[in-house]
Amino acid sequence: MSAETRQLPATRCTVQEDDARQTMKERRQNVRVRPTADYAIRIELGSGIVKVQLFVLDVAVGGVAVEISEQLLGVPVGGELRLGVTLPGVARFETTATLRHTQARLGGRCGLHFNNLANAQQLALSKAVSELLERGHSA
Repeated sequence: MSAETRQLPATRCTVQEDDARQTMKERRQNVRVRPTADYAIRIELGSGIVKVQLFVLDVAVGGVAVEISEQLLGVPVGGELRLGVTLPGVARFETTATLRHTQARLGGRCGLHFNNLANAQQLALSKAVSELLERGHSA
């Protein structure tokens, strides 16, 4: 094999690693925290009478990571979901979220980006994240 042939895969690998780092930076632009039993953050899928509580893995001011349940399995990346959000000391509110990434398997992880939060909702979410961060629960 020539030196050029051996060098090419390394170059591709380096580019892919740089892309992966950039993607991770984009995804991790907000501090993430883990909810606790005494400071719970509830996320429910759906609205109206039928709702499914999702298991929250971590939360940030821009979105939430949840465990994939049966109801989330068929949702494509880019799909929109209606969510109910309950934060400590704040009345439950509803919003939409976009599925940003998924492991596409039951029990796996997926990331949801909150869409169009009202100022009061964004402030409440920021306060909850700050509180958990002060308690040392960064993700």
